[in-house]
Amino acid sequence: MSKGKLRAIKKRIDATESTMQITRAMEMVARAKLKKVEKGLAYTRNYADSMKEILKRVIRNLDTFPKFPGEGDVLLVVSTDMGLCGAFSSEILRHADIEISKGNIKAIVTVGLKAELHYKKHKLFKKAFTRFYDVPDVDEAAIIVDEVLAIKEELNASGFKVVYSEFKNPIVQLPKTLRLLPLEPIAEEEKDEDMYDFEPEVSVIFPEMLNSWIISEILRATYETKVGELFSRQNAMKSATENAQKLIERLTLERNKVRQATITQEIIEIVNSAEALKG
Repeated sequence: MSKGKLRAIKKRIDATESTMQITRAMEMVARAKLKKVEKGLAYTRNYADSMKEILKRVIRNLDTFPKFPGEGDVLLVVSTDMGLCGAFSSEILRHADIEISKGNIKAIVTVGLKAELHYKKHKLFKKAFTRFYDVPDVDEAAIIVDEVLAIKEELNASGFKVVYSEFKNPIVQLPKTLRLLPLEPIAEEEKDEDMYDFEPEVSVIFPEMLNSWIISEILRATYETKVGELFSRQNAMKSATENAQKLIERLTLERNKVRQATITQEIIEIVNSAEALKG
């Protein structure tokens, strides 16, 4: 009985050690990727902010504020391709579900396998970008934007929203909805800034600048989500590794107790046998 129990404990220890090797390796991979992606996020945030300021200058020089006719919004949901990152993906999808429940969404476009699996049977689902990139890139962002804007035009929708996870710090990542279209009116305090002369004319520049700004914001959203995903996976795998280590320690202690009990029982049996022989 004791030998059978020892074998069972050993199997559990071996299985837990194998799992711990995997979780430790995944934690290391996430940490290695973060070094590159964090730099990209910092650059992309500055790039998107700069593009927004340039777009505002262009808009201030237009004769009339841009209008976007139509009804409803196209919703882009940026998620992850992989799991093993805690509740990170489910929180994004829960936030997107709330947006959809408001009833003004005309189409859903997804980035990442998790979002595709969640929405592929939804009546509003239109397009999925799955395993589209490992590290976000401006070219991929441009492809996504082109597809969303084409769907928007096809459905005569006026708006474009994106749901993603905004990276706050290694522990906190918050799902967020960003409205890209229609454009928000420029605040009164910003209208008195200097006017600029544009070449070619500002009405010619505006469509291209608008498209470039939208691409920059989608690039930012994919970077924000990717950094949050990697930190969440790193944290989840670190926690899993620590839990596995604790389990191994507990099982090792249990194994030692069983061994000790087995040895004690064997000694008792030997002593009893010796006593019986004397008698």
